[in-house]
Amino acid sequence: MGKNLKLRAKTGCTAVLIACAATFPLVSNALANPVFESVFDAVWAEINTSYYDAEFGGKDWEAIGEKYRARLSLVDESEAFDALLNEMLRELGDSHFSIASPAYNELLPSSWQGGESGLALSIIGDRAIVARVAGESPAAKAGLKAGFRIISVNGKKVADLRESVIEAGLFENVIPYYWSKSIENRLYGPPEKPIEVVAKSSPLGREKRYSFKLRPYEGLMSATLGNFGPMPMEMETRLLDGGIAYLRFDLWFPGLMEDMRSYIRSLDGDVRGLIIDIRGNPGGIGLMATGLAGMLVDEEFRMGAMRMRRGHLNYNVYPQKGAFLGPVAILIDGNSISTSEIFAAGMQETKRARVFGSTSAGAALPSVFKKLPNRYYLQMAIADYETNGGSRIESVGVVPDEKVALSPAKLRKGEDTVIAVARKWILRQD
Repeated sequence: MGKNLKLRAKTGCTAVLIACAATFPLVSNALANPVFESVFDAVWAEINTSYYDAEFGGKDWEAIGEKYRARLSLVDESEAFDALLNEMLRELGDSHFSIASPAYNELLPSSWQGGESGLALSIIGDRAIVARVAGESPAAKAGLKAGFRIISVNGKKVADLRESVIEAGLFENVIPYYWSKSIENRLYGPPEKPIEVVAKSSPLGREKRYSFKLRPYEGLMSATLGNFGPMPMEMETRLLDGGIAYLRFDLWFPGLMEDMRSYIRSLDGDVRGLIIDIRGNPGGIGLMATGLAGMLVDEEFRMGAMRMRRGHLNYNVYPQKGAFLGPVAILIDGNSISTSEIFAAGMQETKRARVFGSTSAGAALPSVFKKLPNRYYLQMAIADYETNGGSRIESVGVVPDEKVALSPAKLRKGEDTVIAVARKWILRQD
């Protein structure tokens, strides 16, 4: 019954190269830094052309640009310039717009080179906690266990990485996600690359060094899709005590869809419920949410709609053959983003599933990272999203039906508190 596909999701953002023609309507300020001018003009022009609301929510985008461009001559440091750009974007009243300064490029310095550690992290408050350690992996053999608190990786303190993420000017709601990924990125490298992790086994424990070498990655890789090159992913399926099926995957990517369908279709009458774990899942292809939902319903419904600058796209769910119609629990956390939020919100709103965990990131709008001059990036939403009931997830997030905190102490004993509570709920449904 149980099946494990070991795949690792490489984190990254789609960098879309754009033509940065200076189409801003004002005359250039000769006293302003020319690099700052070129970046400013590119940001303003891109929003002016591509913002999903042609009316800018009633705001005068040209007047806003004039106001902030007039301050360029007063800016002589990168930090102040970054702050000015983000302040201008906040005028839109939409939280999913931000500027990633050159400091952002330093958050994820390592590229995927085929080595893996077997270590997965979770952010709990201001702590980076080991969420899972794959059996017989380099991390496991070194002695690292779920529930341990990570202090540093290869000499880089995780607390300093958190400060770097904050200073990079990213959307506030996704800071925990990028923090965890900046830590995991330090575990990237070729097979045999030496890794040193400093961790504490408990709050009162002493810091200890754990050394190991990355092993060759042997999981499946995704196909190239758009700006995404081949990347590793992870999907796990197993049967929990009490006859409850468990499905976890860390990216909404087409290469996993058929495996998810096959697994759900394999669930027989002895299975009392299904737990879908999308904690730490940053999203992917939005319409995959409707595909998975179709494997869990016997009636058509509309999950929500995406409103773009020109037109809209309905997220319609159609029942599929072999659907599982028993109790469904969905697990989310603050690093459940985008498509994960759309899926959880839609299933919760229709009462087809009960949601457990902690509130999601509130970053549900589809967005892209666009490359600007001088190694800057603009993150901007390309559409707005509302559930069928008219609720916006953006900035608010999906609030679980039952809030359950992940406990490092329980993790150290081999128990995931969120899974445990969801499992008990399913067993009560009989």
